[in-house]
Amino acid sequence: MDHLTRRGRLHPSSGRLLAYITALSAAIIGAGCRMDAGRRQGKDEAPPGTSAECPRQSPKEWQDFIDLAAAETKWVDTCEDSTCDVEFYKNVKDNIQSVFDKCAALLEQNSTLRKCTQNLRDFVPAWTAQHSSDSYGFTLGNHAYLAAQEAADKPQNMMKVPPELVAAVPDPAKVVAAAQANGWKYLTHNSALGGSRTFIMIPDIDDRFDRWMLLNLQDKSVKTETPLSFIAVQKKNRDGQPLPKVRLNFRDYTLTQGDAGYRLTIDESRNGKCYACHVSGMRKLIHRRTPILEAAPVKGESGYGKSPPADFAWNRLQEFNARIAAYGLNDWDGAIVPEHHGPPLGEEFGCTHCHDGKIRSIITLSTSTAQLEQKLYYELSMPPGDHDAIALLERSEMSNPVLSQSEKDTLANVQDEHEQITEAFENARGPSLQKWLTATPCQ
Repeated sequence: MDHLTRRGRLHPSSGRLLAYITALSAAIIGAGCRMDAGRRQGKDEAPPGTSAECPRQSPKEWQDFIDLAAAETKWVDTCEDSTCDVEFYKNVKDNIQSVFDKCAALLEQNSTLRKCTQNLRDFVPAWTAQHSSDSYGFTLGNHAYLAAQEAADKPQNMMKVPPELVAAVPDPAKVVAAAQANGWKYLTHNSALGGSRTFIMIPDIDDRFDRWMLLNLQDKSVKTETPLSFIAVQKKNRDGQPLPKVRLNFRDYTLTQGDAGYRLTIDESRNGKCYACHVSGMRKLIHRRTPILEAAPVKGESGYGKSPPADFAWNRLQEFNARIAAYGLNDWDGAIVPEHHGPPLGEEFGCTHCHDGKIRSIITLSTSTAQLEQKLYYELSMPPGDHDAIALLERSEMSNPVLSQSEKDTLANVQDEHEQITEAFENARGPSLQKWLTATPCQ
């Protein structure tokens, strides 16, 4: 293989999907018949507080229901960077969530069944939010989520994109010039998703928030899928009182061309899954020298209007990453409940030493598999500590200096090791979820 390109994406087999849909549907439809038969035989008597519309009554029926759902392999497929499985999504809504809805009274009255179904009842709404076709995946719908960002208790202008920036679209050179002229620090950098992007950071004068904007305009055009991605890192409330933790506010603005240039609109049906890539809040930028790494002094900085020093962009990268790290863990303010997204993953690989919910947020089933692959394999940055290999990777990409054959072999061996870790991590996700969903027996 080419050691700079993996052998395709790692996804578990989906061959059992049709069998699962058939089996689960048949199980649910036939639940009432089996329940009646069990009663006639004096077995699996229904617990107190049963509901006539609930298709699951006895502990055994609930155990079978959970076991069947937990064994499904499709749960582990994330879709933040690909098309969601519409058929499986519908099946989950129709044949799992609907059962919990119909059986809410029964589960409320029966503590044993309530406890044994708790993890699956928490997980299904979180999973469906992350696989919906028309939301960011938060507990709030997009309309309510976006409106809350500009509510009366939020700092004014926190979600505002400067008009000078919009006027510079779609020419990346004009975007950079606008940033320099207005004193907005920026960095054009290789993207973890391919190509390059320009990051612009604008702090509030009263330090109530930082606005981070992201544009991908390398071909000097705007396509229907090219948003202006925006994150406001809120530090204080409207009155200037510090928040206990920073609060991230996500939105994707749509760039729409009109007679007088581009304008910003908000499409409330956008479905980029913010949590998938931002489980720990703001993500650090790729922390190594890459073929594209450009920045220059902006108005108010020494050297503005002159050619930047050789290491200026590198220093800007380190400055941005230091600022991002200083935010610490963010407060989701109820928009995400990480514990509902499955068990903490990666303990066997040492991931939970840092991803413990205190230093870094836990890795869950909703965490982007593409981003995990990026960190584990392409960047060699996880597990942390292999600085020599990262230095070789940087030299390999920059060809400065060119690697010797011995160094190429060393890098290839490290990449093989990280590929094995990536595959092992991916293969462990399903069994970890299954164990978590079935942790408390119903009988």
